[in-house]
Formats: sequence, structure tokens, C-alpha cells
Amino acid sequence: MTHVEAIFRHGVFEPLEPVDLPEDQRVVLSFEAASTERAREWLEEVRRLQAPIIERQGFLPDSAPDIAADRRR
Repeated sequence: MTHVEAIFRHGVFEPLEPVDLPEDQRVVLSFEAASTERAREWLEEVRRLQAPIIERQGFLPDSAPDIAADRRR
């Protein structure tokens, strides 16, 4: 059995890592809510992976206000 962590968002399970399945593959899911500790570990891992990107590229600007202004036009 393969274990894949996912987030349930907008009615869909979104894997947090790549899965080796063909498109439209039917699967059976068994799930349990992640513990708070596991969520913290995941966030620490994300920050660890982000650090070299931020160091290399810098922070990306928040473009949300520009997008909102454009949609109001």
C-alpha cells in the first residue's frame, strides 16, 4: 500500500507530493486527519525547501492588489 499525504480542499483531495499514477486511475482512499504535530513538521519542511529559493530569487511581490484592481476595471 502506498501512503500519500493530501489536503482536502474544495471537495478534492490534493496530494502534497507527486504520485505515480496514470491520469484517470481509480483508487480507494483510506484517510485519517493529520495531527497538529505532523502539520507543524510539514510547515517546517516547506520553509526548509523555500529558504534556498528565497535566497536565490528573493521574495515574490504580493500581486493580489494589482489583480484586484485589474478585475475592477
